[in-house]
Amino acid sequence: MIPDLDYIYQTFMRGDLHPLYVDLYPALLRYAVKLTGESLAHMSEDCVQDAILHTYFHREKLESMAHWRNCLFLNIRNRAIDLIRRADCNQAFVDNALLSDDAVEDVSLAIIYQDALDVIYAAVDSLPEEQRRLFDLSFREGLKNAEIADKMCLAEITVKKRKARLLEKIRQMLGRDIDRDTLLVILTLYLRQAA
Repeated sequence: MIPDLDYIYQTFMRGDLHPLYVDLYPALLRYAVKLTGESLAHMSEDCVQDAILHTYFHREKLESMAHWRNCLFLNIRNRAIDLIRRADCNQAFVDNALLSDDAVEDVSLAIIYQDALDVIYAAVDSLPEEQRRLFDLSFREGLKNAEIADKMCLAEITVKKRKARLLEKIRQMLGRDIDRDTLLVILTLYLRQAA
């Protein structure tokens, strides 16, 4: 399900953090893990918690929902930089990637990327169980049609047809005029994020 950002923002501004933690926290955590890398992933929750609290305590300065989202992502990014510096880990990555002059663009791209992932997560989660299983076997596990046919006790041609219908259904659920190749790229991004 795609988070209702307007509702989360309004409740946040009124001092209620519950909707943020229920609907937006997982996305913020994925962003923090991406920044900190595997070696410091265990500290990503601290980055997110600190960023939420900092944004919360300065919420009277927020001008709009877009400003609020930018502040959350920028605060997470800044906490990740601090964490990496303190850990004296992977300094070259910090110097070259996180501290670039394109910080605002990096945050904007992260927000766009996260929005796309939210749409994909919602689409995949809403599939019927059998289609989700086909999706998992095909895209998450990377099995070939013959292997899927064996696991699902189906003919290989049936798997091929169901996969084609599955991709078409996801494409329609995304509600965009995208071709099959673009859909496959989007699904690859989704799977890389889910791994």
